[in-house]
Amino acid sequence: MSTHLPVSATSLNLSSPAAIQSQAMSLAADIVSEIYKESIPAFASMALDRLHGSLYASSRYLQLSDPEQTTPNTWVGYRSGEVVGVLLFRIEGKRVIVLCEVIMLDSLQIDAFAASVFSNFPGLRHIAFNAVSLSLPPSSLPAQLYPFSENYVLTLPASTEAYMSMLGKSTRQSLRGYRNRLLRDFPDFSWTAYTCDELSTEQQHQLVLILQNFKRESMTVRGKSAAIDATETQHFLTMAAECGLFGVATVKGRICAGAFSCRIGDSYVMLLSASDPAMSVYRLGLLTCLWSVSDCIQRGGRQCHMLWGRYQYKHQLLAEPKILYRLVVYPSVMQVLMQPRNVLRIFIHGCYVRSVQGLKNCLQRERNPGWQWLYRQCRSLKGILEVAGRKCIGMREKYPTAGAVHAMPTTMNKDKDSDVDGNAAGNVLSASCANGVGTATPSRCPMQIL
Repeated sequence: MSTHLPVSATSLNLSSPAAIQSQAMSLAADIVSEIYKESIPAFASMALDRLHGSLYASSRYLQLSDPEQTTPNTWVGYRSGEVVGVLLFRIEGKRVIVLCEVIMLDSLQIDAFAASVFSNFPGLRHIAFNAVSLSLPPSSLPAQLYPFSENYVLTLPASTEAYMSMLGKSTRQSLRGYRNRLLRDFPDFSWTAYTCDELSTEQQHQLVLILQNFKRESMTVRGKSAAIDATETQHFLTMAAECGLFGVATVKGRICAGAFSCRIGDSYVMLLSASDPAMSVYRLGLLTCLWSVSDCIQRGGRQCHMLWGRYQYKHQLLAEPKILYRLVVYPSVMQVLMQPRNVLRIFIHGCYVRSVQGLKNCLQRERNPGWQWLYRQCRSLKGILEVAGRKCIGMREKYPTAGAVHAMPTTMNKDKDSDVDGNAAGNVLSASCANGVGTATPSRCPMQIL
């Protein structure tokens, strides 16, 4: 199903809102909650990076992407005196927007956070999460959710030797063959890793420009275009100057490939990996990703986030997909019944995403003209949904007390790492934020839907 709603009288829990919130608090009683209004304590900012390792949950990146916004509120959850959960959020009208994205949450954390927010801020209609991975949905409060994208995460071992031994035998043989052929034809080929302190700001900018050009050329060869968003690029370059890791491949002193990651806590987020399309015969793009992962391991990385996009090389390198959901939590069933437009909008959008995903799976199995026609019709429906979303935004501006849901970008970026030879890993440097159905607050991490 595309949404998660209570389906029986028992699960609906027809008690009063206060009783439901009391139940939520009892279920999450082992987590002690604390809220800092319009403040992000230093320890909470550090805990965010440690717990999630996500660029899109980093308070520093939030400052860059929302410079004119007021400081958000901070929720901190403790278990036995240890910080086990941190979330940043804003209150817009009668809804709560959770700003931390591309993170993993469990049901107890969601229950504790929701119970704390609903009890501290009476009159709220719902809490909206965007791009969160869930071990289990919230167990004590009514909710809607649907999957819409995924983040490929590679858990890093202690050494590069251990990592190579984890790869499949055929993968190791292929990588060794590509590498040997490359070194045979280019004896002076070299790969060097640099931290942000080892490259000047100008050198960092120049490297990213070169990699973006490789990406454009690679997409042009495949008859596609790659849009580069200047504002996003500047944000990531600012982060790179503070926590970046760069890999540079050269032949005769000329850059022919490279990679760019940011370290968040003990994790690395791979933002750009590209190679000269003229060297695609050597699978230099795949080798670049492999060497980038090795660089992360050598610097003590715990995880490597390869972000969204279903591509074979991520599986070859042992990255596992973590489904990203859009989740809306309500304080009571009564509030669900009082927001039929929001509930219906989320349901329709979830059905749309699931339909596109199902048709894509069918097309992967069989190139049937009927499936192709249905897929094109669903894709064209996206424009209709976006128009309807913009009309809803206009209605909310005219009637600001009307309900709304969190940002739901429906962008299907065609330039997302179609393959690794000359393209980006997560490719966020070239992603531009697009508003989708019911959007009122743009997401800070535009991504491919499933």
